[in-house]
Amino acid sequence: MTGPRKPLGQVGTRVLMENDRVRVWELALAPGESSDWHHHVLDYITVGLTNSEMRREMEDGTGDETNPTVGEARFAAAHELHVVTNVGAAPHRNILIELK
Repeated sequence: MTGPRKPLGQVGTRVLMENDRVRVWELALAPGESSDWHHHVLDYITVGLTNSEMRREMEDGTGDETNPTVGEARFAAAHELHVVTNVGAAPHRNILIELK
C-alpha cells in the first residue's frame, strides 16, 4: 500500500436491480471522472455500453489501461481495492453484474 487506506465506495454509479443471484450496477463516468475506491468481494461480469479508454489504479500503485467496446463482455474474479478513471474524451458507461 502506498499511503493511507482509501475509503471504500460503491462498485458502480447505481444499482439497476438485485435478487438472490445477482446485483446489476450501471457505471457511468464523464471524461476525466473516476469511480470511488472500491473492492470487489464478488466475481463479476462487465458489459460495455460505450467505446471507452479507461485506467485502473490499484491500491499498491500499479495499474493498467483497457479500451472496452460496445457489447464486449469480460469476467473478473473478486479482487483488491482500486479506482477506475475515464481517461478518454467520450463518456463511459458499462453494466457490471455481480455474481452472488
